[in-house]
Amino acid sequence: MVRKAKVLSDNKIKQLVPTWAIKKKKLYKKFIFSNFSDALGFIVQIGIESEKLNHHPTILNTYNKVEISLSTHSIDGLSDLDVKLANSIDNI
Repeated sequence: MVRKAKVLSDNKIKQLVPTWAIKKKKLYKKFIFSNFSDALGFIVQIGIESEKLNHHPTILNTYNKVEISLSTHSIDGLSDLDVKLANSIDNI
């Protein structure tokens, strides 16, 4: 069963995930690792967390850098699902 996403205001999102930026109706964060292998391992862990929530990010990887963008397409904006996934990613 697909759960309906709960729309959240930008101010609420900033309170819940203060280390993430809001850019063009998306949550954004850049992570830098020592090497490509560590970055790739991080991406795999993000995939596992994403599957648990059935909510999937946009991931850009360049060598040791991983850039994550989160949004909820069904509402064309940000929701509680984005916050949950952002928190899961921060806990990896």
